[in-house]
Amino acid sequence: MGRDDFYASGSASITHFSHCVISKSPALEDKALLSVELHNPFPSTIDALQNSKVADKGTDLPTDAGPGYSAPITDTDGNIIGAQARAWTRDVTKVLDIKIVRGGPGRDHKADVVEFVRQLKPLLLA
Repeated sequence: MGRDDFYASGSASITHFSHCVISKSPALEDKALLSVELHNPFPSTIDALQNSKVADKGTDLPTDAGPGYSAPITDTDGNIIGAQARAWTRDVTKVLDIKIVRGGPGRDHKADVVEFVRQLKPLLLA
């Protein structure tokens, strides 16, 4: 598979970035395989993020990537089908959400979303 096998949509520029979605096609029935969302400003609280972490069965991001957490994404049968990460600024004014669903076989999707946070945090959470 190459990049011609995927469809990308999202924000027009990094200056006004809000989201990016990668899927197999632009059809609504083709669910996102990778999504990156920036909530700026974040309309909630640190307590809400901590509650989400518990509900998602998340674990803290490594120190160099946090504050935030990563967690598995499961299907309705409880099978792990991907991973997500949430990172935020210390003042909780911006939150970055990254999800990988049904990624490449044999990949460590949790490690992949954490690496996306490491790469995108300096650009989007600065």
